[in-house]
Amino acid sequence: MAGNSDVSTEKCGPTESLGVMKLNDHKAGMQGLDTAKINQIIEEASKGSQFYQHKQKNQERINAKIANLKASCAKLTEEQKKLGRFKMDNLAGKLELMRDLSRTIVHVDMDAFYAAVEIRDCPELKTKPMAVGSSAMLTTSNYHARRFGVRAAMPGFIAKKLCPELVIVPTNFPKYTEVSRQVQKVFADYDPEFSAASLDEAYLDITDFLVARKDAGAEMTAAEAVEEMRAKILESTQLTASAGIAPNGMLAKVCSDKNKPNGQFVLENTREAVMEFIKDLPIRKISGIGNVTEQLLGALGVSTCRDLWDKRELLYLLFSESSYDYFLRVALGIGSFGGDGSERERKSVSCETTFRSTSDHEELCDIIRQLSADLARDLERLGLTGRSVTLKYKTDKFDVKTRITQLMSQTRDGAVIAKAAQGLLPVGLHLRLLGVRMSQLTSPAETGNNNAGRKQRTLDELLLAVECPARKKRKLDAQVSNSLTEADLTRGAPLLFTCPVCHSWRTSDGEVALNSHVDECLNQQVLYPEQQSTTSAGCSSSQSKLDRYVIRRAK
Repeated sequence: MAGNSDVSTEKCGPTESLGVMKLNDHKAGMQGLDTAKINQIIEEASKGSQFYQHKQKNQERINAKIANLKASCAKLTEEQKKLGRFKMDNLAGKLELMRDLSRTIVHVDMDAFYAAVEIRDCPELKTKPMAVGSSAMLTTSNYHARRFGVRAAMPGFIAKKLCPELVIVPTNFPKYTEVSRQVQKVFADYDPEFSAASLDEAYLDITDFLVARKDAGAEMTAAEAVEEMRAKILESTQLTASAGIAPNGMLAKVCSDKNKPNGQFVLENTREAVMEFIKDLPIRKISGIGNVTEQLLGALGVSTCRDLWDKRELLYLLFSESSYDYFLRVALGIGSFGGDGSERERKSVSCETTFRSTSDHEELCDIIRQLSADLARDLERLGLTGRSVTLKYKTDKFDVKTRITQLMSQTRDGAVIAKAAQGLLPVGLHLRLLGVRMSQLTSPAETGNNNAGRKQRTLDELLLAVECPARKKRKLDAQVSNSLTEADLTRGAPLLFTCPVCHSWRTSDGEVALNSHVDECLNQQVLYPEQQSTTSAGCSSSQSKLDRYVIRRAK
């Protein structure tokens, strides 16, 4: 590829790129690219690497799931489809009763945040394609680099093949965290209980702010308020932000990508406007639907949100109850995110991070100590203690496993959590990701255990650890997928979200981590032929709980 030219929009011949490696051209700055050519370069640059081998294994598993899905679909009778449609129509009616158009939700997303901070501090980078990260993995790229197909969660060595002139700047999280604090001070003026999804994005409910302005005789529209907010961010940080304004967080997230960079989009709070907006929206635009789910749904002919509705009977018959409930919410624009503040039982809280592959035991123990301290702070803020400690790790071959141990009593003491997690750490393996999770959560106030947070005496109080495959831990908390992302590398103010599939609570550091988690859960819940026959014939699964998929503010 020529050094300085953008990727041509002229289409190349078809390639057989692995689906899991294909460019997501629905993201801001990625439109109009020759995705076939980019995918071909990505695959050729990756072949022979452990990264490629891992993706190849993933694709083989996905292909097997797709084959089973199609086989199950082919066996469905017209009677089963008719019943499935009836059940989904009934569920849609109940979901409509839950539609809330009374709130004004805003999603604010800083434009290419890490890259923008580096460009601000080093102006000569402004006209160059640049990214933040390393040759192993990029965390973000500027809009110049995106014109070459360079994106977050891409290995730097592959990005260099796409754009030889790419400048890669090392990450500087302390600097990004400080800038993020400046941005969040602005958010707090509009919603003191805003939900930070990562260092560079947040969800705000500005309904009360707008009412207060009106009561004070200084009425302003939602669009005017968000324009003002973005101007304050620019003044405070010299950085631009984009925003979406909608009745719920799912739609606001989509809207914030509409006029990037440095723009905003308003979706009217009416059912008619929502349905018109959502009908032709590609499913990949929805936060929570990632590459794997896109492939599975694509096998059924589903590529847009309207397709989710048109093929609703297949979703009912071929997917789990939680999955088809989620898909139907998306099709109706009711949303993955609420803002209603309704409570659900939290099942787990977790923190994780990626790093350059290492087998240094002391270094890995240090990472666990930091993660445990972060986790302890989250538990303190939430007023929770836990009894079950899980260590998640990813090897340099991209294999993900978990180990779990149980404490003798509830705790949120960081040192205790760290000691337990370190006891689960395998020796001699080269690792590139570690995560610590606390489950079996309770509130000290509920149990009357005022000493729940005290430090445990010794590691002897811990039960033996049990290693098990990551996918079998779904009941505690489904695993984040194998993608290495900006979100994985971020340790910012947490966003708590309820997964609509496994119903676990997680602290997420951004959209990609959220997408990965939901994608993994949906991937695991496709029904195979032997399972399908029972569900299709009897349709005996319990009625959906209709639980809202909501953002929770960590207090």
